[in-house]
Amino acid sequence: GRLGVAVVTAGPGVTNAVTAVKNAQMAESPLLLLGGAAASLQKGRGALQDIDQLSVFKTLCKSCVSVATVRDIVPTLRRAIATAQSGTPGPVFVELPIDVLYPFHVVEKEIGGTKTGRSLRGKVVKW
Repeated sequence: GRLGVAVVTAGPGVTNAVTAVKNAQMAESPLLLLGGAAASLQKGRGALQDIDQLSVFKTLCKSCVSVATVRDIVPTLRRAIATAQSGTPGPVFVELPIDVLYPFHVVEKEIGGTKTGRSLRGKVVKW
């Protein structure tokens, strides 16, 4: 009856959690699954590990949300925990994009941004 918490990386980490989340759903166990995600600006642009993770868990979880800003992290986690434990307990999924968790200069390095932008790739990333 206590809340379980799992934290997984984006893409394969999230998809590898599907079986465990389904088991939590069937056992009516409250579970908070936190999953990483590609940077918000790269969603839908073919970024590494950019899959529609919310759709994967829509039928398995009581709630699936993506955090958009740093100030939304705590309220979103509070709502998710309450949802997981309320009524018939079950799993919830919270997606945390990399640009919400880390400062911009760290994310820029991770996604391959360049200061000069001289190459075609650099210009595209800057654009």
